[in-house]
Amino acid sequence: MSRPLPPMLSVPEKKTAAAELFRDRHFFNSPVFTDLRDARASLSAPNPQTQPPSSSRALLLRYHRLLSSARDDPCAFDENLAFTWHDAFRPNLKHTSASLRFEKAAVVFNVGAASSRIAAAVDRAAEGGVKEACGEFQRAAGAFRAVGQMMEGEEGTVDMSPEAAAMLEQLMLAQAQECCFERALAAGTSPAACSKVARRAALYYEEAYAALVIPPLQNHFERSWLSHVQLKAAQFNAEACYRYAIELHDKMEIGEEIARLQFGINAVVDAKRTARGAPASLYDSVSRLEQDMNQNLEKAVNENNRIYLMRVPAAKLLSPLPSASLVRSASKSEVLDAKAETGLQSS
Repeated sequence: MSRPLPPMLSVPEKKTAAAELFRDRHFFNSPVFTDLRDARASLSAPNPQTQPPSSSRALLLRYHRLLSSARDDPCAFDENLAFTWHDAFRPNLKHTSASLRFEKAAVVFNVGAASSRIAAAVDRAAEGGVKEACGEFQRAAGAFRAVGQMMEGEEGTVDMSPEAAAMLEQLMLAQAQECCFERALAAGTSPAACSKVARRAALYYEEAYAALVIPPLQNHFERSWLSHVQLKAAQFNAEACYRYAIELHDKMEIGEEIARLQFGINAVVDAKRTARGAPASLYDSVSRLEQDMNQNLEKAVNENNRIYLMRVPAAKLLSPLPSASLVRSASKSEVLDAKAETGLQSS
């Protein structure tokens, strides 16, 4: 049965206040000062989410390039130099710093956020859509990884903390891996191989969820985010079991097939009971998967009772399913490459 493609999460861009830059005080000999000042002013939109993400990213990349090419770095700290950025998830929280490193990190964060918005908006059912979305999610993952590295020793809002950066990287990798799973299914890849891809997506989602439910990220994100990630982790654990069980059925290993299907169904049922606020389309996708698994389970149980009479192993005795990652975080140079808008694709 064909199931609808579930929705993806995107990261909102950080809002920034206008920053006064002075040639004589901060950028003594920079030949690009006027362009730099104008580029910084272009980032101060009242609501960055109203701008097309591709346009927003182009402005961010241009500003970062100009900032990096300035001949003299601005003073490390100066009472007349203030970069103010709001938390992407809690806009009422903000941080102001005279640190150029903080400014660059915030810009890279927004490059990642814009990339995630581009990826989430892609029609993955269209030709080339899955490949494009996968590349953009990997670019976003690389951006958030870079933010974590750039913010070492820096103060800032929670969304730019090492814990948040690591969580967002894992989430973007999870969604990129999900794209690979969709492409594998469309290409008619074997159930065993699809199971490995699904299992790795589940692990990425599990790592993101584990970070969301402990400090400092606990209670910082909307409940819908937690429910979405929790449900996706269960969905792809179930997908891995479902595909692996198909392979087991072909091998007439009916006892383990039943155990795997039961394990996957239980994961979905538990997540649906506790995950509240996720999109209805995601619940629908998960429910369709549950229905498919129940149909296969009923068939396997009937065959086992009539023909095979195999012992069904307990869930705790099942070995972990194998996994295979097909994605990676983009390098910082790939993230900031204005010529490669969708240059990073999965193999």
